[in-house]
Amino acid sequence: MENYEAYFMIGGGLNALGKLIVVLACGILLLKQRNLGTVLMFSGSVLSIILGLGFLLLSTFSAQEGPESVLNTNALGSILTPLPYILFAIGLLLFAAKQVKK
Repeated sequence: MENYEAYFMIGGGLNALGKLIVVLACGILLLKQRNLGTVLMFSGSVLSIILGLGFLLLSTFSAQEGPESVLNTNALGSILTPLPYILFAIGLLLFAAKQVKK
């Protein structure tokens, strides 16, 4: 019998580690070059952690209300979760365009 709980815990830990590394890298970029691209990248990476934790807590509380509440929470999460990544991608695009001009 597989221990799926351990797989999910390891996967969640790796996901959190990756997000923290991206926030650290964006923070270093922001300190070295403060422009709209680096601000958007940093904001998007921090917002992805905040939203991830927020929806984890919201899902936990909504599970106590019942399946309809969990479904509503997941629907909201499917709309809001990509927004930080879109911010990050726009910032990366702006940053890359500025670097190519140099």
